[in-house]
Amino acid sequence: MFRSWLSKIAANSRGNVATIVALSAVPLLLSSVAVLEITSISNDHARLQAAADAGALAGAGRLSVATGAISGPSDTAATVTKQTAAQSGIATAVSVQVTVAADNSAVTVVATTMHQPIVDLLGARTVTATAKAENMGHIPLCILQTGTGGIRMQNQARVRATGCAVHANDDIKVDPGAMIQADRTEAVGTISGPVSPAGFSGAMTIGDPFASMNLNPPLGCVGKPLTIKELTGLVLALPPGVHCERYEVEKNATLILLPGEHYFMNDLNAHENAIITGDDVVLVFGSTEKITFADKAQVTLGARRSGPFAGFLLVTTRDNTQTFAIASDHVNKLLGTIYIPNATLAVETSGNVAQDSAWSIIVAQNLTLKQNPNLVINTGYVGSGVPVPDGVGPNRSQPVLAQ
Repeated sequence: MFRSWLSKIAANSRGNVATIVALSAVPLLLSSVAVLEITSISNDHARLQAAADAGALAGAGRLSVATGAISGPSDTAATVTKQTAAQSGIATAVSVQVTVAADNSAVTVVATTMHQPIVDLLGARTVTATAKAENMGHIPLCILQTGTGGIRMQNQARVRATGCAVHANDDIKVDPGAMIQADRTEAVGTISGPVSPAGFSGAMTIGDPFASMNLNPPLGCVGKPLTIKELTGLVLALPPGVHCERYEVEKNATLILLPGEHYFMNDLNAHENAIITGDDVVLVFGSTEKITFADKAQVTLGARRSGPFAGFLLVTTRDNTQTFAIASDHVNKLLGTIYIPNATLAVETSGNVAQDSAWSIIVAQNLTLKQNPNLVINTGYVGSGVPVPDGVGPNRSQPVLAQ
């Protein structure tokens, strides 16, 4: 009898343990389902966002085409968004709302779908993604600050870039007495100070349009004497090639750069009424080299018209982190693209700079202006004789995401 009683107790105990185990497993099961549900919603949102991005970019690509047709920006954006969503595996219907900016510069897509839960008890969820793409083709990109450091305007400095866009991948800081005038001014970070018309902060980063270019000199200066060429009251016509000497152009001397690629493996300085002139040229500076145009030095330069550096005027190798200083108010012509991806362009003078250029484009790690300069960025691309590189100026036709 005693053994029978113990057997019943044991059986009841096993049942209670099973019940306890089952009950304790419920929160764990719900927690696992919640994790799976959150992951599933996140995946749906990522797929929907990618679809909205694709639709906005496709729509922005049609902004230069007359609207109202079946293939206009709105229809294109909606169609591409739905097709991309379906191809990505979103099973439920996707509704799309498309807005085209009044000035035909941007397309905004708002895509919505219903996420079906893994467990019906949790209920369906609304998933929404928003994307905005701009087509900057109608606003040439003439100043691009590429890295950290931003654009800094001090004292009474001015940038006059009417007709084109100024973009900073960092902040734009303008002193109260300074000013930026451009068709569009935008910064990934913040914009402070006088900007006309008002700038746009929180922009998307613009990548280096020339990141794939080969900027290395054809040969170096190892084993060659690094002498100093002091030009005083002389005229020197310098053929293209690799220049290992440091050039000090001063006291009414004239340096004429003959057409072609000039690789400077040492500094190029001009001051005391010196003159540097050249047409159909590009100046490529090595890792530790730089220019300084100071005093009353006169600089008149036009970029290469053909070859791998067509459209480029001043270039540095990618390991160059120097400061290129324009400290003369007689730097009248800088026709072409200044591309110093990891260096700083510092304009530190009074008066106009580059005002006689048909067009100028600046792509630099940092841009600083102080004292009282007026940096003039013209946009006479047509008929200049110098081609504009793809990715900047009026040749920046590819739409980019702005949100």
